[in-house]
Formats: sequence, structure tokens, C-alpha cells
Amino acid sequence: MSQHLTIFNNRLGHMIVSKQIIERQATEAAHAGQSINDACPYPFCSDAGLHFKAVYLLARPRGVQGEGGAA
Repeated sequence: MSQHLTIFNNRLGHMIVSKQIIERQATEAAHAGQSINDACPYPFCSDAGLHFKAVYLLARPRGVQGEGGAA
């Protein structure tokens, strides 16, 4: 399985992002209590955005309600 995801940014074009970086960003954001909308630096409909959301939701502390924003 690939350890990288490709995303498209209107300004920068295609970019390759490491899953490890996405996972670190998502975990840190969840533990800091940031919302998905504020924390996710990737387009929500991209593979990177979807991966960020999945990791973020799994990393939230127990008892936290809601998603902290829609992605």
C-alpha cells in the first residue's frame, strides 16, 4: 500500500503528501481540540482530506461529541 497520497491544489497543482505527515497533523489537531474545519490543510474531498478526517476522528479523546466540523 502506498505511503503517499496525491492531492490537487488550484494554485500549486498536483502535490504528493506523506500519509505519516497527514496522520501526525490529524492526531495533533484532535488532541489539541481543534475542529476538522480549522485543522485540515487539505481539500476535504481529496484522498488526503478523507485520510485526515479518518485519523482525526480516531484520535479524538474519548467522550468528545460531534466531529468538530464537517469534512
